[in-house]
Amino acid sequence: MRSKLLNSITSAIIVLALLSFYGWSVRKHGIPGKSQGLWGKFLVTLTSFPDLVTQAAEEVEKLPGTFVPTYPAFEPVNRLDYDINVLVSYSNGDGNRAIEIRNLKTQDVKKSWEVKGGLKPHHRVMHPLLLSNDRIAYATNGYDGIYCMNAVGEQLWHQKEIGHHHSMNAGIGETMWVCAYDLSEASHPSNGVEYEMGGVKYHFLDNYIAQLDTETGALLFKRSMAELLLDHGLEHLIIKSVVIDDPIHLNDVEPVLESSEYMLAGDVFLSFRTSSVILHYRPSNDSIVRVIEGPFISQHDVDIIDGQTIAFFNNNAPTKRFKEDGGRRKESDLLKYPAYSSHIKYYDFVSQTFSAPNKEVYSQHGVYSFTEGLFELLPNGDVLIEEQNPSLLWVFRQDSLLFKGILPSQHEGYHHLLNWTRVVD
Repeated sequence: MRSKLLNSITSAIIVLALLSFYGWSVRKHGIPGKSQGLWGKFLVTLTSFPDLVTQAAEEVEKLPGTFVPTYPAFEPVNRLDYDINVLVSYSNGDGNRAIEIRNLKTQDVKKSWEVKGGLKPHHRVMHPLLLSNDRIAYATNGYDGIYCMNAVGEQLWHQKEIGHHHSMNAGIGETMWVCAYDLSEASHPSNGVEYEMGGVKYHFLDNYIAQLDTETGALLFKRSMAELLLDHGLEHLIIKSVVIDDPIHLNDVEPVLESSEYMLAGDVFLSFRTSSVILHYRPSNDSIVRVIEGPFISQHDVDIIDGQTIAFFNNNAPTKRFKEDGGRRKESDLLKYPAYSSHIKYYDFVSQTFSAPNKEVYSQHGVYSFTEGLFELLPNGDVLIEEQNPSLLWVFRQDSLLFKGILPSQHEGYHHLLNWTRVVD
């Protein structure tokens, strides 16, 4: 017993002596700028290690939302037997935004542009649009207008009256349609509009649709969504939303390019997330042709499949993220809903019915995006999906997975946030 005590005391004395010598050495030789010889330099490096670790941790913490953590267990899949060229955008190593045409099969970059200047770390270039002659229409988070640059990055025009959010889509001829904010009357679009209920005024964000001339940037058409709903007796679509300050949340304006029995060229389909509704709107006479509601929630990205069918990305997610129940009820008393996943929903105008082909395969692979998200039906029938929140790209062939990938970034353990990937020729 006495021997163990003596050994412990001896060990403590030795440790204290070594620490004293180490501290003296650091003070004597390790002061930056006054270090003497290799020993001093070694001490400076050694004692600086905690600072380096702290600095690295701070840099990771400061990473903006344009970077997404990569799950350690993530395993890419690439079984593509053909080329898929996509238009993507991301934050590059220079603090600018890169726009690229990238081949998913080979990961080769076919063409690139760069957006420079006036960018904050969180700024996104969402859904840039490839125009004729390798021109690119783009915006940075919407509040400074819409731009167009040529193939070598020179600015061609700047539309300052509207700001862009969510989608940009090519219209008939040299035109484009965008989800927009009105920047002409207010310095910030959140000034919005209001409604009154029970003597209480509720302020909310208004959204616009806008049509632009892609040659000049001239504004051809602009319409307030709040006014549109009010003018057509659809104000209940605003009031029913649980998101009071953003009850419309327009996320897509999809133009009709060819007429059919059920739609005319020049019509547009509008997707409202927070009221879970799709409008078929005819700008030529300011009429709402259809209001489409049904078994879908918080949807995005309406696409026209053919003259009688549309499809969209059904997020299948709550409109607003709620905290888990605080345990007010016993677990056995709770009604359990199944775990939902996102999928592609089709709507047929002839039968006025919905369908969700291959829904099970999306659930099997865990495809789910609480916000945003999109899909594209490829010419061969395969489906490309952007699962936006975790920023994964998928390609499915019916019930088979062909591709699962990310955009690797310059930060280890993180990949690029996706910004509405677009398939291009």
